[in-house]
Order: sequence, then structure tokens, then C-alpha cells
Amino acid sequence: METRVIVNPSAGAARAASRALALRSRLEEALGPLEWRESRSASHVEDLAREAALAGHARVIVAGGDGTVHFAANALAGSETALGILPVGTGNDIAFAAGVPKEIEGATHVLAAGHVRRLDVALARERIACCVLGVGMDTEALGRINSARFLRRGHLLYTCAALRTLLTYRPQRMKITWDDGSFDGEVVFAAITNTRSYAGGMKITPDSRVDDGKLDLCVIPRMSLPRTLASFGRVVRGAHAGMRGIVLAQSRRVSIETDRPLPVTFDGELTDLTTPLDAGVLPGALRVIGSPVASLERDTVHEREGELIA
Repeated sequence: METRVIVNPSAGAARAASRALALRSRLEEALGPLEWRESRSASHVEDLAREAALAGHARVIVAGGDGTVHFAANALAGSETALGILPVGTGNDIAFAAGVPKEIEGATHVLAAGHVRRLDVALARERIACCVLGVGMDTEALGRINSARFLRRGHLLYTCAALRTLLTYRPQRMKITWDDGSFDGEVVFAAITNTRSYAGGMKITPDSRVDDGKLDLCVIPRMSLPRTLASFGRVVRGAHAGMRGIVLAQSRRVSIETDRPLPVTFDGELTDLTTPLDAGVLPGALRVIGSPVASLERDTVHEREGELIA
């Protein structure tokens, strides 16, 4: 069996399973017999992906969003098993960065073509992140998102949770260092990224590339409330470069120290990990089935040689 499909039934407002199942016959026509598995939890996604890699599967396709991809990638990074993505979750920033269209029809074509790209990942505390490591207000925002009852998980919910958190979050003092600089002061949010966007399209580091051998850093310091709200709108659009006080940098390694332990999010997932944080890049550590050209977000990427999976 060459291909295992892992479906996260809770992704995409619990619609991922039905959307993925509707594509099964089309995928089987392109890839041959599929080993279909439905995950029971986040850790089960990781277990299923690791099991497939150890069994020598050529590819693992995950049906879900960035959280599902995160756990599968932690099992597959460094292996010869390629990760395919059916972007049926709420946030699909990792898929987009790899050149996988958000439209399921287009994503299926990309999986069928089987072009493999090598993507960088961030490593911190023996775990990897494909998209973002966050410290600051996004922890509280994610808590609001996870407890929301009246809005479906989606870009609107992300935006509402972020804006509400901005009004109440108390900035925390952080000392942040990277290859060519440092910052010491009160911070609303610090993001160490590998992709241009996260949280369903918020362009936090608009010049980021997934295969340049570097991590990107965005630091949003303490500001007046009007300036904070103005910066939020510009961050969503990726138009915050040059704003006074905001730091945008690239580095192979980033460290964050805080006066007290602060939670760290990985790819938009709450964790029990806290600062201090030391993150480094693992260039080309993850093999992902994606577009052989620049991603659909029009990233200018340095292309590495891809290959077709037999």
C-alpha cells in the first residue's frame, strides 16, 4: 500500500470527513488503492503518520487544516514519506504556501501530479512547526476561538477573537534575539514563521518563503490602542513593513526570553510548552506534494528540484 489517507473528522467545522470521502474515487484513480484512516485525536494523527512512514509508504495525505498538517509533519519530517494535503480545514496556510490550491478540485490535481517540494521547518523543544510559533496575545485569542459556540471556526471567528483580545491583552516584556539583531521591551505578539500567513490568511510576515533556509520574525510591540488597531488591519493585509516599532527580520535562529513563562503556540495549536524559546530552521526537512512553481500566494521562491513519486 503506497498511500495512506488520514482524515481529521473535526476539521473544517466537522465537514472534512464528508468532503474528503467525496474525493476518494478520484484519488484512487490517480494514485491507486488508498489506505483510509480516520483520526481520533491530534496525537492519533501523528501516530498514524509515523506508522505509515515506518511501513515505507510513499505518501501520507492528510485531510484537514493547519493543525492536522502540523501533527502529521511532526511524524514525517526527516523521512522519505511525502506529505500530501487536502485543504479541508479552517486555516490552510501551510497548504497554500506549498502551492496547493484552496479549491478541492485543484488540490486533487496537485496530489495526482505528485510533484515533491522540500520545505523548511522550525524546530523548537524537539517539535517542529511548519507555519508559525507564537508568543503573546494569540494564546488568549486561540482560547476564545476554541470556546466559541455561536460562530463556526473560520476567518471571521479568527478576526473577531483577535480584535477582542487586542482590547484586553496586557503586553509582556520579552527579550528577543536573532542573527542580526535584538529587541527588549513590552510585546503584544511575537511570531516566528515559515509561511507568509497564518490564521487563515493573516499575512504576518509577507516576505517569508518556505524554502529559503531562514525563519521570519514579526514583533508587534506595545503601542497606543489606536496604533495597535491600525497595525492589526495592516498586518492582515501584509502592509505593516516600515511601521514604527514593528520588527520584521529573517534569521536562521530566534530566541525569546520572558520575565515569566509564557505559553507558546505551534501552527495555531495551543500547547503546554512555555518560554524561554529557542527556535532554529531545518532546511528542506519536510517533503510535501505541491506545485512545482511559486505558490498561489505569489511567493517568489527558490525552486529546488522536485521529483514524481512512483
